[in-house]
Amino acid sequence: MADPRRQIEEANAIISTVALLLGGSRETFEQFMLESERMDSVGAILNPTLFMSSERRATEALLKPLYRAALDFLRTHDRVIGEARAALDKVNANG
Repeated sequence: MADPRRQIEEANAIISTVALLLGGSRETFEQFMLESERMDSVGAILNPTLFMSSERRATEALLKPLYRAALDFLRTHDRVIGEARAALDKVNANG
């Protein structure tokens, strides 16, 4: 029978590892999303050849949801870790 505590510890370690790995590419994800937004808003005017590229559009269609999910995960992770640190600091200050 599996040990539930061990399973939770392993899941936490996986989440931390994923956050570390994704965090190394955060700037790339953010830059991609910024460029995607620019392309959608003014790209067709500034560079119609790139905007009309079927390869570019297909690649963006595949990657954009994944990059958005990665950034959402990182933001959630950062927020939760920050809240946990603040709570621990409060406990330690009163302790």
